[in-house]
Amino acid sequence: MENPDLIILAGWMHIFGDGFLQFVDGRMPLEGEVKPRRVIPVINLHPALPGAFDGANAIERAYEAFQKGEITHSGVMVHRVVKDVDRGDPLVVREVEMEKGEPIEEFQERIHEVEHEVIVQAAKKVLNEVQ
Repeated sequence: MENPDLIILAGWMHIFGDGFLQFVDGRMPLEGEVKPRRVIPVINLHPALPGAFDGANAIERAYEAFQKGEITHSGVMVHRVVKDVDRGDPLVVREVEMEKGEPIEEFQERIHEVEHEVIVQAAKKVLNEVQ
């Protein structure tokens, strides 16, 4: 069996069940496993700030909320994966200002640029913790 140092979910649009999370955090042994296994951290990239626009279509929902005057900025976070969707402890959070009159495609591109930066920062942070 492979033994990764880190599992990164980037663009992963599925929800893991308790079995997977219990396996990677060492609570559920494999059949025949006798010695404790080390915890494998799992992190997720999400194009919204903590507690805002959890789940799918976060960019589009943030853009719509901005158009309605409900928010002035959105952002990107990388968080630890827990059972509840996009509710794990944030590791890296970055705000992204929204610009009046900006097409959604440009906003999406700016979000993706930030995502590319923060996923590397978060991975490095977690890997430094486990080594």
